[in-house]
Amino acid sequence: MEVNGRRYARVSEVISSFNDFSKIPKEVLENKALLGTRVHELIKEEIQGEFPIALGKECGYMESFVRWKDATRAEFIASEKRYCDEERRLTGCIDAIVKLHGEDEAILVDFKTSAQESPITWPMQAHLYYYLLVRHNVSVANRFLFIKLDRHGNMPNVFQYKFDTNLLNKCLQLVDEYWENKSLGL
Repeated sequence: MEVNGRRYARVSEVISSFNDFSKIPKEVLENKALLGTRVHELIKEEIQGEFPIALGKECGYMESFVRWKDATRAEFIASEKRYCDEERRLTGCIDAIVKLHGEDEAILVDFKTSAQESPITWPMQAHLYYYLLVRHNVSVANRFLFIKLDRHGNMPNVFQYKFDTNLLNKCLQLVDEYWENKSLGL
């Protein structure tokens, strides 16, 4: 991705080698990606107080989001905001930073339309987003919530990951290796 004439690696690019979608037909992956993008757009509209119009498969995911939002009484501090780190040339778009009812610290939240948790890449994604937030002096808790929205509109599954210095260091090493491989033409 290019920002202000400079190339940045997306968090999703850096961790992509840990996802194996080889057995899933290309068309299915493309449709799922479009659905995920559309659900994220609808969530952003909902957060901004607009009137999102969900159609087809989007409806269940949006109902699931609204159930979670209402149950947690989440106060949205930021949503769909892109951060860039000049030093490592890393970028990522944060789904949301929220303050949950009764809690003092804001929390990094990511919404998923996946069929199942990705126990390797989701914590990696969380740690790289956390790194970007810290680099921008955005204060969030050292735990992260990944909300796997339910396609039928039920309460979503919530996955919590705690900050781990070793994992962050491994993730940052991946970023460095990403750029080393790019410079070698790999």
